[in-house]
Amino acid sequence: MDDQKLLKYYLNMREPEAYQWNMSPKSLYLELETRDFLLRQFEAAPGMKACNIGIGVGEWDDYLGYFLQGNGQLTSIDIDPGICESFTYRQKREGHPNPSAVRCDDFLTCPLPSMEYDLVTMIGSALNEIGAYRKTFTAISAMLKPGGHLMYMDLVKYHRKEELLDILGELKWRLEAIEAYERYPSIRFYCMKLVRLE
Repeated sequence: MDDQKLLKYYLNMREPEAYQWNMSPKSLYLELETRDFLLRQFEAAPGMKACNIGIGVGEWDDYLGYFLQGNGQLTSIDIDPGICESFTYRQKREGHPNPSAVRCDDFLTCPLPSMEYDLVTMIGSALNEIGAYRKTFTAISAMLKPGGHLMYMDLVKYHRKEELLDILGELKWRLEAIEAYERYPSIRFYCMKLVRLE
C-alpha cells in the first residue's frame, strides 16, 4: 500500500453510485442511529478491550477508536486482505490517534483469546457476509468476558431480531436494550445491547 493506492481508495469511495448512497438520508440515518445507540448504551472504561467484526470501509472502526481513546484498544477483524491493508495504511496516513490492531483472518476460524473482550461489535452486513448465524454468535460468546457486552446492529432484510432473541438462553446472554428503526421501510434495522452472563 502506498499513497497512490490510497488515492485510488478515496476516489472509489466517490464513485457515483456509491457516493450517491453514502450521501443519502438513508445512509446517514443508519450511521446516526447506530453511533447514537453506542454512545447512549455503552461507556468506555480504562483498560477496555474491544473487537469489531467486519471492517468494510472502516468508518465504524475509526469511530470506535475515538470512542475508546484514552481508555481502550480496538481489534478489527476482516477476511479481505485488501480491506485490511488499505484500512491499516489509511489510519496510519491520516494519523488516527487510537488506531485499530488489524487482524486479517476468517472470524470463525482465527484463534482469538477466550474471555478476553469487554465489548464486541458487529454491525450492518457483517453477519450476512459471514453466513453462519449460530456459529458466529457462539464464537462471540467465547471471546467475551463474563459481564462483557455485544453491540449488534442488523437489517431486518438480513435477519429478524427474533432469531437472536430465541437463542439468548443457549448463549447465556441477557438482552439489556433493543431499539428498532423503521423510518425508511427499505432499510428497517435494529440495534441490541447484550451481556454475557457467565
